[in-house]
This record gives sequence, structure tokens and C-alpha cells, in this order.
Amino acid sequence: MMKRVTWFGVGCSLALGLAALVVMMLLRSSRGADDAFFATVDVRPLNQMAVSYQGRLKSYESFATEYVSMISGGKRPNGLPPGAMLMDLMIRPEVYVQVDVIYIKKKPMRAELAAALARTSDPLDLPAIDEARRKTIIDSGLVSLTLLADSRAREVLERWSRDMIRTTKAVDQINVARQLMQPEVIADALRFIPPAGSDLGKPWLNAADLFSAPPGSPEATANADAVAALDPATVALLRSSWGSFFHAWRSQDAAQVNEALRAMTNPLAGMSPALYPSKAKLAWESAYFTLKHLTWVWLCYLLAVIFLLMSTVYRWDTARAIGLGAFSTSFTLHTCAVGLRWWVSGRWPNTNMFEAVTTAVWMGALVGIVLEIAARKSALRGLFALGGASAGMVAMMSAHFLPELDGSIRNIMPVLHDLWLYIHTNVIIASYALIFMASVTALMYLIRRISGGKADYARAGGASMLIDGRTRNAKATSMGEVLDGATLVLIELAFVMLWAGIVMGAIWADHSWGRPWGWDPKEVFALNTFLVFLVLLHVRLKVRDKGLWTAVLALAGCGVMLFNWIVINFVIAGLHSYA
Repeated sequence: MMKRVTWFGVGCSLALGLAALVVMMLLRSSRGADDAFFATVDVRPLNQMAVSYQGRLKSYESFATEYVSMISGGKRPNGLPPGAMLMDLMIRPEVYVQVDVIYIKKKPMRAELAAALARTSDPLDLPAIDEARRKTIIDSGLVSLTLLADSRAREVLERWSRDMIRTTKAVDQINVARQLMQPEVIADALRFIPPAGSDLGKPWLNAADLFSAPPGSPEATANADAVAALDPATVALLRSSWGSFFHAWRSQDAAQVNEALRAMTNPLAGMSPALYPSKAKLAWESAYFTLKHLTWVWLCYLLAVIFLLMSTVYRWDTARAIGLGAFSTSFTLHTCAVGLRWWVSGRWPNTNMFEAVTTAVWMGALVGIVLEIAARKSALRGLFALGGASAGMVAMMSAHFLPELDGSIRNIMPVLHDLWLYIHTNVIIASYALIFMASVTALMYLIRRISGGKADYARAGGASMLIDGRTRNAKATSMGEVLDGATLVLIELAFVMLWAGIVMGAIWADHSWGRPWGWDPKEVFALNTFLVFLVLLHVRLKVRDKGLWTAVLALAGCGVMLFNWIVINFVIAGLHSYA
């Protein structure tokens, strides 16, 4: 009977996971723009095109997503996907002069700018914006070039630029966005034509290079020799198709755009086969960005959290089976996201904030699965999956909704090509995931105590409950003992891994920077996190109410860890900061 219930739970969770995937695909494929041109134009051939940008070959979808996000912060100002919007910005820039496109990250700054624009204007300024427009700017964070050029906005930007600590960075980002919106800047960045030969060091070419004067002439560009080395027939075809594409897009002739795109993208892969990425890799990279990095998996993790909580509170085996099935489905999709990013980028994904967050909780979920297997016949079963699902839900939700967690794929800095770094970073972020998982069971313990629960705890420690759990009656074990035991198991693992990660980080720092310790903010707060758990383990030996103090200090340690990851990265600059 139990096997039937388990398979029923797995089947239900798989069906729900597939349903969520279908819904997300449908939402993603729906267009926000009502324009008949964008409803009929087919930009899919662009996804078969590689672009050389910032030292890395990307699919066009990846390039466009990264480029547009630096302007609009991941938003869709006119409902267009990034690939179509980028082409429209380059070919029809006049359309975007009055469209709210440029993103301002901090909401108080948006409110200040909107308030200035809502004031009565001088005769030479634009009319004051109404209340609805003011709220739109505050809520969306988007503002137009026209409004930014207004004297009231320029006054605010000038004041912000003088505050080096709080607002100068935001002004710099606005100025960068303005620069990136210029058609000539976009055209220069769109380097989609591979050079002749197989030399990876040669620069790729953009469309303007195709129309360069012959080498040696006064009007020749720096890449004239590179164009001359290409097959003349292919260059002529690219010139013709690019010109046809450009003029058809301006005239909004969708049929002509579709024909020109196919003619332009077909010969590219065959120009330099040794340099050009495979079609499969370009297709998978485009799919990865089209599917929003699979960060919507947080919905599947949420489903797992709901059922695993029900199984813990009510000790309901059917809910646990469904929850474990949903957790397994979520982990499988999460593994696809991490593995696909690994393959596309050519490196293990842990070199920026987005990758650190999503990879850390993947490793935490993996440890949760291993612990679930070890605890399958003990009273702790279900709690490690609950912790892993909770961490996965929070992390993937943050990656999905927060523009600060930029999912763009970039090259790793040369100083970071070090074996000790890979070991040190992965051990540290895995320990952070376990710390968050421990805070979940610690919070549940505190809620139980506040609700009038007894001051019970795991008498022999958390690890012993895994070892001798098979010989004990799980239902006879109190809820307080179970929650405290699960918290201890996760803390013990996190404590060892965090200490090992700090030591290996010191080895790497000595190798790369010539000193093992430099009192960098992230180093300090990693040590502070370790000290909190060091205090926890010693306090537990002395105090009477061991469960309460374990839970309180576990939450405190999680708070210090989150401060290290959030505030240190985004507020306090340091050698370790991702932001």
C-alpha cells in the first residue's frame, strides 16, 4: 500500500511540474505588442546566429537579453522579447525617444525623480506629469529619454551625481543605458560575422564592416583587411541581405524581413567552421534564456514545501510522498538549469551572484536528497527535503524577480582560474545553503515553542538520530526532538564545511594575492558566521534549554550569512563582492 501511495505522489508531482512548464511556455510565447508587424515577423533565425561580445561567443538571444537588461533591467518596456526589441532600438531609434525604457533600480530614487517631474514646469519644459504617470514610473522603474532630458530631471540627476556613496552609481547606470541605446553603439556591438581562418584572437565583424572601403584606401576601416580575406560571394550576399533586412524592418514589411533574415543567417556558420559554435549549442543557449534560466522552478519548489509542511505537521504519509515527488521533480529541473548553464558557458557556474545563489541551493538540495536517503526510516524523514525545497524556492524566486541577480553569462576573470578557488567557493556556498536549510527547521522549532510546545530536544545529538533511527519508533519521538535533531544535523555539516572553506580560501588568497587574510568585508563576515556556530556548539553543552538556544543561534547565524551575501555584495565594496 505504501508503494502505491509513493508512486501516486510521484505521478501527481510530475504531472503538476509538467503543467507548470506548459503554462510558463505559453506565457512566455504570448506577445505583449499588438503591432501586426511584430505579430508576424519571425526572428527565430537570429537564434542560429552567434555574436562575439566582451570576449565570449554567445547566441543572439543571449547577447540581446544581456544588452537589453543593461538598459531596461530585465523589464519589457513595450512587451517585445529582447531579440526583437534590440533590433528595433537599432533600426528605429526614434520610436523609443518617448517610451519608458531606461530602468532606475532604487524605488526611493524613482519617487524623487517622479515628484520632480510632477511639479509645475517652466514654459520651456515638458508639461508636469499626472498622478497616473507618476505612479507608473515609481512602480515600473522605467523612464523615457524625453523625461530624462527635461530640466527638472537633469537637476535631480546632477544632485545624485554629487552623492558618491548613495546615488552616483545609479546616475552612471542611467548614462550607460543612454549610451547603449544609440544605434551606432548597438550596431558596433553586434559582431556576428566570423573572421576567416581559425584564429580565436581575431575580432569578429559587424554589418558596417561589410560596407568598408577596400584596404589601403583613405576611407578603409580597421577591419578592411579582415573583410577582404572573406569569400567575396559571401560578402556580397551578406551586404545584400543586411541592406534588405534593414530597410524592410524600417518599412515594417514582415514578409521581407523574414526572407532577408534567412538569407543573412544561413551562410554564417559555414564561413569559419572552426570558430563557429555548433547549432545545438546555440539552440540550447537560446532556449535557456527564452525559458528565463528556468528560475520559474521556484513554483515547483513551493509545491514541495506545501506538502512537506503538511506531512511534518500532521505526520501524513501521503503528503510526504507527494512532497518528495515534487521536490525530486524540482531538483531534476534545477539540475537541468545548472547543467545547461555549465555546458553553455564552458565553466562551472559559480562566478557571479546569480550563479552563486542558484548553484548553492542546488548543492543544498543535493545534500538534502542524500540525507533523506539516510533518514528514510528515521523520525527525521521529510525534514531535509523541506529545508532543501525552502532554500530552492527562496533562491530561485529571488533569481526570477530581482534584476540585481543578472543571469547574463560572462567570462571568468583570469585571476579566478585557480583550482583552490573552485574548491573554496563551492564548499563555502554549499555551507551557506545548509545554514539556510537549518534555519527552516530552527524556525519551526521556535514556532512550536511559542505555541506552547515542550522544551524537548535531541538528547544524543542530531547525527545519532540518523545512526540509530532505524531501531526507534519514529511516531514515538516528539516533534521537538525531531526538529532539533534535523537542525543539528544540518548545522554540524555546515560548521565543518564552512571551516574547511575558510581555510581553503586562505590558501587561495595566499597563492593569488600574496596573503592568507586581508580583513576584506566578506572574509570578516564569513568568519563571523563561523563564530556564531562555534558559540552555538559550545552553548549547547552548558545550557539547560538546549533546543531553544540551538534554534535561536541557528537563526542568528543564518542572519549573519544573509548579511554577508546581500549587504556585503550590494552595499559594501570589497575584493569578494559580486556586485
